[in-house]
Amino acid sequence: MSKRIFDIIFSLLLLPVLLPLIIIFSVILIVVNKQSPFFIQERGITLDKYRLRIIKLRTIASSTSHKNNSSINKSIFFKSFHKQNISKFGSWLRKTGLDEIPQVFNVLKGDMSFVGPRPFMISDLKLLKKNDWEFYKLRNSFNSKPGITGLWQIFCNRDEGAKNLIALEKIYEDMQSFKYDLKVLVYTIPIVLTANNADAVFSTISFPLKASHNSTEINFVFEKTSAKKKIADEYSVRLVGNWYAGEHLSNNSSSNKSNLKLIKIKPIVKKVS
Repeated sequence: MSKRIFDIIFSLLLLPVLLPLIIIFSVILIVVNKQSPFFIQERGITLDKYRLRIIKLRTIASSTSHKNNSSINKSIFFKSFHKQNISKFGSWLRKTGLDEIPQVFNVLKGDMSFVGPRPFMISDLKLLKKNDWEFYKLRNSFNSKPGITGLWQIFCNRDEGAKNLIALEKIYEDMQSFKYDLKVLVYTIPIVLTANNADAVFSTISFPLKASHNSTEINFVFEKTSAKKKIADEYSVRLVGNWYAGEHLSNNSSSNKSNLKLIKIKPIVKKVS
C-alpha cells in the first residue's frame, strides 16, 4: 500500500514537469517523423501476468523495411536493425530513457510502478517463453508490478540475455523495500542526464555508471533439474555501490518443485573496488 501511495504522490508531483516535456517532444517528433508522436503498445511481465497497454512516444518511424525486419527478429535484447528508422532526436530520447515518460499515466492508473521489472512486448514474451522456458516460468512467479525503471533497466548486461534479466529481477523481488526503490530512482538520474540508457536498439556498456565506483558482487546458482540429472550453473552479477547494506536474500524452500531455482551460495556477497 505504501508503494502505491508513493507512486501516486510522486506521479502528481512530476506531472507539472513531464506534461510540458511530453508536449514539446511530441511536436518535435511530428516534425521529424511526419507521423503521430504517440502509439499504444501491449506489454506484460509474461503473457499471462500484468498485461497492460502503455503509451509510448514514437521514436521509430514506421516503414515497410521496419515491418520486414521485425518479422525476422529473434532477439528480445538486441534490435539494431531499427537504427535506420530512428532520427537523431529519437536516438537521444531512447538513450536518455525520456521516451518512457508517458508511462507516468500508467503509474497513476495503477498498471505500473515507478520501480519494478521491465514489461516486454508480447512478441518478445513469446520469444522468451519459446527460447528460455525456465527463466520465463520463474519470471511468472514474481509479484512485483512492472516498473518504468528497475535493477535490470539500470544495470543490465544484454550480452548475457535472459539469465542476467532474471538474476537482477530476482534480487529486486527478494529485497524490495521503499529504501531500495528510492535507491533505484537515484541511480536512474545520472543515466538520464548522461544519455547512457542501454536499450535494445542503442546498447551501451554494461553497468553504465563509471567503473571506478565500488561495486557489490552477488553470486547465485541457477539449478535446472530433470528426471535424470541436475545441472547447477554458478552466475554472478555486479551492482554499483553497496547495494546490500547488510541485507541478504532469503533461502529458497527445498520443497520447491519448479524446473529452475535461483539459489544464493551462502550468500557470497563481496565489495569489488
